Amino acid sequence: MDTRIKPTIRVATVLSIATAMVLPLTAAPPASAAELTPAEQCDREAGSELDLERNMAFPAVATQDIRIGVALSACREAYNQSGGARTQFQLARVLDRAGERLKSLSILGEAAQNGHALAMAMYGTRLVERGEPKAAFNLYQRAAAAGNAVAAQHLAAAYRDGVGTRVDEPLRSSDSNGRRLTSSGQEGVRAP
Repeated sequence: MDTRIKPTIRVATVLSIATAMVLPLTAAPPASAAELTPAEQCDREAGSELDLERNMAFPAVATQDIRIGVALSACREAYNQSGGARTQFQLARVLDRAGERLKSLSILGEAAQNGHALAMAMYGTRLVERGEPKAAFNLYQRAAAAGNAVAAQHLAAAYRDGVGTRVDEPLRSSDSNGRRLTSSGQEGVRAP
């Protein structure tokens, strides 16, 4: 009887043991949908690149890249479970992408009412379209104060154009670079 260990068996055993020890140390693959909560699935499928409140664990999704079926299912389930402002905003975004404008507007209003800054900016725009500029202006102020750049742009435009407030004449008479324009449209003294 041959009691020697064959070298090929020994090498295969060593490689198997080494592999078994190294595999747990490698990075785990991204969580599958089954391992994510409905809110996380909604975050993954509908987080906006403009939303500073989105779950940064997932990359932003451009509006045209929203997978409507998957996102709608995840966001509706998350909305029914917790219905937080971020989930409300994301559901409104998916509904809008799916062409369900009235449902989207209603839920966007909920998200704005619950303090989601980007929802306030976007809902403010809808309020202006509906003829409610003062309410829109108030939302722009709240969202801009929360640090939302989109709302800050809308607020500046509201001051410039007198939407929901008095026209800011110095702002109205300045170009986009802050240069004051004369009545002929020529550059004059820099606006304060």
